[in-house]
Amino acid sequence: MATVTYRAQQALSSLQAGTQNALVIGIIVNSFNIKSIDATRTRFNHGERGVWTFTLRDSEEDSINVTVWGSVQFVKKLSSVLHIGSVVEVINPKVMERRPEDRNEFFVPSVSSPCSLTVNEGNALVQIHDAPTRATYEPLLMLPIKKLTELRTLKSIFENLEALRDQYVDVLVVVTFVSDIRNVMTKDARSIRFRNFEAADGSTGEVVSMVLWENEWIDRAALWEPKTTALSLTDARVAYDNFRKKIVLSIARKTLITENPNVPQAIAIRNSVKCLDSDVMSENVFVTPNPDTITAVMTVQDISTKLNKKTKQGERLHFASILKGYVMDINTESISPGIISNRCAVCKRHVVNGNDSCMDLECPCGNGTRPPLNVTSLNLKVNLKDDTGYLIGCRLFGDAAERVLGCTAAQFQAMKFPEREGLKWKYALEKCDIRLHILGPTSVFPRAVYNILSIVRDEDEDDATQPLDECAHMDDY
Repeated sequence: MATVTYRAQQALSSLQAGTQNALVIGIIVNSFNIKSIDATRTRFNHGERGVWTFTLRDSEEDSINVTVWGSVQFVKKLSSVLHIGSVVEVINPKVMERRPEDRNEFFVPSVSSPCSLTVNEGNALVQIHDAPTRATYEPLLMLPIKKLTELRTLKSIFENLEALRDQYVDVLVVVTFVSDIRNVMTKDARSIRFRNFEAADGSTGEVVSMVLWENEWIDRAALWEPKTTALSLTDARVAYDNFRKKIVLSIARKTLITENPNVPQAIAIRNSVKCLDSDVMSENVFVTPNPDTITAVMTVQDISTKLNKKTKQGERLHFASILKGYVMDINTESISPGIISNRCAVCKRHVVNGNDSCMDLECPCGNGTRPPLNVTSLNLKVNLKDDTGYLIGCRLFGDAAERVLGCTAAQFQAMKFPEREGLKWKYALEKCDIRLHILGPTSVFPRAVYNILSIVRDEDEDDATQPLDECAHMDDY
């Protein structure tokens, strides 16, 4: 680590455009995904360049945006060790005046400083601030970046969506649902991660559904606890969603999230949502919940009882639970071609066996303008039981199947049948905690769907207590 003379440290509030040899210390409160830019056609002609932007804060009032430029390797390495919550030193950055008319200002959080910092590889440094004074910065992570004087309730936002369209609002909410991580392939063949979550504030029975696109927040959201984690969302955007075909409240690049803000209002918000159903799920039945957030334990009989309750016309029941039971069978050794599926990564259509692509003339991979790009997935059937009954034909597919089996779909496809059968015996006839996302029947889909999200063996289960006669019934499935 470079030797730093802390007497030269400058507060963010004291920075002016053109300041030389600046040294600022603060805590990272927001971080964007890094991007790669082809610079071969620019006047610098440095080939592929990496860029990463984060927001730094050194007091309750002061914050600034920092942009790091350099080789892709340099930027990736730096962003991999510096995260939200890291207290860092920014040494010798280029201090530039922010210009309100600059288009880039629309895609970064609103900050107090009239300046921005640029860190160029070789000319400036960003490093961990490893000193006792770091403790003075850490509480800033739990303070909203703006005073909560202009908070809007979800009720007032939902009632005035059209009037608020294309505006930014501040809200304080409590998380009610967190999804598992999903991936989407863009038309230029880039794989992007995202995670859905929903939140409420007690002002209305409705919840707000949002999407996280930045990797830092996707990972941090894995630790969010439904009905416990409060979020301050500064500059959330009210805008038209082309996918959902309606105006919604959403996370934008200007939005700053503060987890469990240290403000009195957070306690009141938490209390206001405690009355929600303990099994509350996403409004979108096809959004997969994060397995780690599922706490409700149900038996097969409990699940059956809930599924057999009458629902409102047009409503599809769905809920999540942990089943403490036995894995009776997983059809890993099946000869059915359906257990391995291939889809086009761009248009998501099935690729028929024997074809290289989806053959869809409207898809660039199907009409030949782009090389075929297919995704291989597992689609297995699992039979479960406990002391109260059976669940037959549960689905174990996609990323969940790869996590449970400990291999990728491509690796599974290359295995011989004895190897595939061996995967089954990691769980077969073992007592396990099985996390399920259950979709009730509808007029179109008359059977309930049991999607397995995770299977974890109960290590405390005494092998001697397991039913010895279960093997005799394996052939029944």
